[in-house]
Amino acid sequence: MSTVSVLLLNSEKMRDFYFTKDVAKTASQMIAHGEYQLLNTMVISQEGKKAAEEMFDLSNNPGREDEREIHYGRHRSVSVGDIVVVDGVNYVCARFGWEKLI
Repeated sequence: MSTVSVLLLNSEKMRDFYFTKDVAKTASQMIAHGEYQLLNTMVISQEGKKAAEEMFDLSNNPGREDEREIHYGRHRSVSVGDIVVVDGVNYVCARFGWEKLI
């Protein structure tokens, strides 16, 4: 079981993640500048990157709309540049997969 939160990036800043090779550094800079909005915290059964991927699927999978509404609300989908915090560890959504922030 993991405690998971989602940090949604200011939509206007998402494009910055498509043009950088250092996703972790860019995300750290965005955190420092207050470019993220903290969403609800929840407990899920997955851990680590699998938990981050579960949150991505919950927010993006149209077959999970009812579950999404209950657990995630009506926020936009998790996308490139967003951060999923799993048990205090930050994972940033990269163009392909997840990168752990140190």
